[in-house]
Amino acid sequence: MAPPATNKTSDSHAKSNVSSHASTRASASARGDTKGSAKGGSSSGSNIRPSKKDDDYLPPPKPPKEMHESLVRAAESLPKEYVNVDFEVPGVGQFSTPFIPYYCFMRDREPRKEILQMERKGYNKTGREIELVMNTFPVTSIPTKPVYQYEVNVISGPGVEEDRRVLRRSFNCEERKRLLPDAIYDGVKSAWSLKYIEKGVHEKFEYQHGRTRASGSQGNVYKEILVFSMLPRRKIYLGVIHQWLQKQRPMDEYVIEALNFLDHLLRDWPTREFVAHKRGFFFQGLFEKEKTRDLHYEFHYSLGPYSGVTCYRGIFQMLRPCPSGLLLNLDAAHGVFYSRISLLGTMKGIIGAGDDKELSNKLRLITDKDGNKVQSAEFQKISRMVKNLVVYPDYEQCPFKDKSFKIQELIPGGAREYMLTIEDPATGEERRMSVEQYFKWKYNITLMLPNLALIKMSIKNVIYPAEFLCIKKLQRWPFKLTDQQTADMIKYTAKKPSERLSHIIKCKGLLQHDIDPNLAHYGLKISHQMMKVKARLLPNPELEFGSGTKHNPGITAHWDLRGKKFYKPNTVPLVSWGVGYFNSHRNDINHDQVQSWLDEFMKIYKGHGGSINNRAITVQLKENVPKSMLDLYEQTGNTWRKEPQLLIIIVPNKDAFTYLRIKKNADCRFGVPSQVLQAVRCQDNRPQCHSNVLMKVNAKLGGITNRAIPKTSKTNLRPHSVIIGADVTHPSLGVWTPSISALTVSNDTHGVSYMGGAQCNGDKVEIIRELNFREILKPLLREWINTVGKKKHPPKNIYYFRDGVSDSELKTVLSREVPAIRRVAAEACGLVDYPGKLCVVIANKRHHLRAFPKPGDLRSGDKNGNPLPGTLIDRDVTTPHGHDFLLYAHAALQGTARPVHYKVVLDEIGHEPMELQNMIYEQSYQYVRSTTPVSVHPAIYYAHLITARARHHEDVSPASGPQSGAHIPHERSMHRPKKTDENYVRDRLLDIKGTVNKLPLAMWWI
Repeated sequence: MAPPATNKTSDSHAKSNVSSHASTRASASARGDTKGSAKGGSSSGSNIRPSKKDDDYLPPPKPPKEMHESLVRAAESLPKEYVNVDFEVPGVGQFSTPFIPYYCFMRDREPRKEILQMERKGYNKTGREIELVMNTFPVTSIPTKPVYQYEVNVISGPGVEEDRRVLRRSFNCEERKRLLPDAIYDGVKSAWSLKYIEKGVHEKFEYQHGRTRASGSQGNVYKEILVFSMLPRRKIYLGVIHQWLQKQRPMDEYVIEALNFLDHLLRDWPTREFVAHKRGFFFQGLFEKEKTRDLHYEFHYSLGPYSGVTCYRGIFQMLRPCPSGLLLNLDAAHGVFYSRISLLGTMKGIIGAGDDKELSNKLRLITDKDGNKVQSAEFQKISRMVKNLVVYPDYEQCPFKDKSFKIQELIPGGAREYMLTIEDPATGEERRMSVEQYFKWKYNITLMLPNLALIKMSIKNVIYPAEFLCIKKLQRWPFKLTDQQTADMIKYTAKKPSERLSHIIKCKGLLQHDIDPNLAHYGLKISHQMMKVKARLLPNPELEFGSGTKHNPGITAHWDLRGKKFYKPNTVPLVSWGVGYFNSHRNDINHDQVQSWLDEFMKIYKGHGGSINNRAITVQLKENVPKSMLDLYEQTGNTWRKEPQLLIIIVPNKDAFTYLRIKKNADCRFGVPSQVLQAVRCQDNRPQCHSNVLMKVNAKLGGITNRAIPKTSKTNLRPHSVIIGADVTHPSLGVWTPSISALTVSNDTHGVSYMGGAQCNGDKVEIIRELNFREILKPLLREWINTVGKKKHPPKNIYYFRDGVSDSELKTVLSREVPAIRRVAAEACGLVDYPGKLCVVIANKRHHLRAFPKPGDLRSGDKNGNPLPGTLIDRDVTTPHGHDFLLYAHAALQGTARPVHYKVVLDEIGHEPMELQNMIYEQSYQYVRSTTPVSVHPAIYYAHLITARARHHEDVSPASGPQSGAHIPHERSMHRPKKTDENYVRDRLLDIKGTVNKLPLAMWWI
């Protein structure tokens, strides 16, 4: 076996590491940082020996860091005035940025100041108090004794690949069990124990792995000599956790190390018993035990008949801090795995083959246009999707039933054609025979599918017919699901709150924290009872529509538009607009149906207050989307002799690629608002459907559906305030497209209407680049100043709502994104420094906290058992540090509702808790295309919509087809490979064309 990948370093990589470490040491020396290398994890373990002092549970104090005097003197000679530096971004253009050399020098070299979190000023007292049960269990005892961290290494001979199973088996060697029986292991490089052994643990032993035959061995004995070692590296002080929870210590490296140890302590035993994926655990073998046999059927669901893909329901567990200590958060977890069936069944499911014969035919070599034999698309797809899959052989007289193999590839031709050279053990003579003949000669087995492609394993010279192989244990499905599989998975995972709560309780019993030997040994105890919390049900706002009409949705959080006018209809009457429809198939919408739909559309829009001067022209479109869009655009403009204001396109089905090309043409080619409708919806011609579409159309034309009237003036959006929403989306599995960042900016005094834009953000980069802030945000803020600010009032307050940021990236948002917003806002206002105030709120839906009302309590829950809209949880389960809260703003249509976890990381405006929390809840009623409040703040919701729509603006040829989705051919997955050229800067989206419609400043994405 080869050493772990962390030990394999190329020369160039090693040199770069050495140089970077050297520069780090030099910087530390310049700052006066004298911390010893041993404390940072040196190979010497003498400084971490156990101490007999009473304060051994806590680390020694660290000396303060200071900048060296020589650096301060050197900086005095630098200019202290602004200097403009011009630079060019290839493919983008010229840019100029001002900076002050002295302050930039000092900022980059002075000791970094800790970014303090916002402290909670108090608790919300509006609305009424309710009681809920949370899916958290209090930790009743936290370990305090110091723990010693060891570095684990397994050294082997050359030619053996890294294998985590080898690492785990090496860790279980007898010498380690004798010296450190209590050690827990992360499966890679680290282990922990209460016991300190200065010399560590060392053992040499033979490991049978099946790769090569050991020298001097006889028969089928394949072994490798392994050297296992564990060396002490660090002392983990668990006493710092209590200090941190009591706000007596910041979140430093000692606290991070202690919490990291508790995380591994919690998952060590379940990892050995169940299938682990990150913090989720999935149960297999439940059918084998009588007590859990019923759970076997409940905990998995096949995603389609004979698909080869199964969704398993497991449990997620994680320790979370709270004001009273630590909590164990348990929640349902779902993962997609290969079905525990034969490999043959999996292969049929991948390509949808109905039987074995069809599968065999589709995997045969085909003849291309040049007369060459090539692999079929089905062959390539299966070969890609079963690669690295672990299987085991199962047939009569099989000598390797307990052995597993990893698939390397498929071999075309089949067992009847593939020839082997076999040595006869009796005579020693070599014989040539096919794989089919071999199984008949060796095991007297007749193959049922001799023409089916063979399976080649990663072990040299190991080949099996697919009909003899089965899937080994649970293995995750790493590919994107089809639309039907996704629908089946949503159906299975969307469980009612009572069912989810029951599942959590069942899994708590399976995890058996009470008898977990590791938890008992280290002293971590968890309560049996779920935590009850005091929550608040916030008062819902009243809604205002056109003509002063008001409506109170009450606790149902739902309303309809019958008899109501839009709060703000289109300000410019519809004059030049057209409707195009595709009618190339038998059941497509016809001309009469389009006219009938148009009559109802105009009638209902006028009823909602819309202004229409002319009836739209109708144009029958052809299959060629770009030509059809050009025809519709030109005929509409020529008919009314005016730039088209709106194009409506009726498509025969829900084809994503057709929609993409329509939007790309309308946005980037013509700069005109567009609306795409399915023909079946138009044929139904229902008034409610028209109202739903008109909310979107009205917003694209500059209108507003309704606005929320705050209950008190304190929750109003403050004068001269602007709201900014931000989100970053990343490419889906197997697609090499750039990440896209989107920004939205409110465009009125109530924070209802928005502008927005997007741009590429690099390769899976979450933090938004300053160049993107300058390119997207600057023109939008200037538009706000010219319209809402009436050309004289720059924004006094900026609310920045950021989505999708993990806890580890919060400080990066404050240190990079917030200063970028300040600089861009200053440039938009024509100032050197931005004088206004910022409020930064992070929204996160990727968490596992859920609240459950008492069964049947309609004062705190809805008919499905979910918390009522407006439920606020700001205590008991929130963080002891900073200001965060959970908010249920919406009513879940199915499944268990998930609250949004908001974190206020900066508030220079100085809100009271109720002011900001109630404002966020009330503004969720202002989402312009819905008759219910949305779960997350609309500014973030719109940014998320923009990132999805901006994928249509990627600068790729239409002939290349769709760049994302479940149905991308594998041969095109390399169409846009990852850029490796050192001169490469970034991809760019196509610009939205600016016309009299001002589409770049409108809600083009809605």
